[in-house]
Amino acid sequence: MKKLKISLTGSPCMIKQLFFFIVIISSNLLFAADGTTLKPVLIDLNNKASLQRGAQIYINNCFGCHTLKYQRYVKFVDHLSLPKETIENNLIFTTDKNGEKTKIGSLMLNAVHPTSSKEAFGVMPPDLTLIARSRGPEWLYTFLISFYKDESRPYGVNNTLYPNVNMPHVLWWMEGVKQPINNEKTDFEYVINGSMSDKEYKKSITDLVNFLTYVSEPAQLDRYRIGFWVILFLLLFSFIAFLLKSEYWKDVK
Repeated sequence: MKKLKISLTGSPCMIKQLFFFIVIISSNLLFAADGTTLKPVLIDLNNKASLQRGAQIYINNCFGCHTLKYQRYVKFVDHLSLPKETIENNLIFTTDKNGEKTKIGSLMLNAVHPTSSKEAFGVMPPDLTLIARSRGPEWLYTFLISFYKDESRPYGVNNTLYPNVNMPHVLWWMEGVKQPINNEKTDFEYVINGSMSDKEYKKSITDLVNFLTYVSEPAQLDRYRIGFWVILFLLLFSFIAFLLKSEYWKDVK
């Protein structure tokens, strides 16, 4: 039986195929399932100020409809560097069944009854705890900056990334209201100005997406920190193992 030998050395065809495969996979990360180009977004989970601003935007604008039922308020104490009193006074507005204020160790649930949500929107607004993991930060960022005026829709707006989405543009007061100036919906003009400039709004959306990326997997902050030391240990161990191997085999010819 012949032995199969695989070598990258002297195989330019194989190297080219591997290169193009990596390029194609990387480029696909910037496209939605329907081929729509996604906008890149800078995610920095070590930026505590960005995470705090994102949490504030979410609680004030999104939390009324979208829960974070797999996340607890208490996680913000360590990971977002927020004092317990700040969380209780500024982020928790719900009460429990006994009418007492929700505890900081509770799951992040809102006070809206599912029946009321279905009556208002036709569907139950989804929980967004894992939205950044299922859709990706780029998709989420692109979606939030892609609303435009459309009088044919129930809420007067549509979305270029998610056509006919049954959701109002709740952040219009920040961005303003824009309408397309061509049929391809690639260029827009603002018909109502928001409280922020285009640059400021995109920065705020970056903070919001950064927060939702953190919420989708809080443990990744610890994983990155521990992973650094694990890799460093493996490198040092490999060096020591190489020296040990050289010592054992130095007399073997």
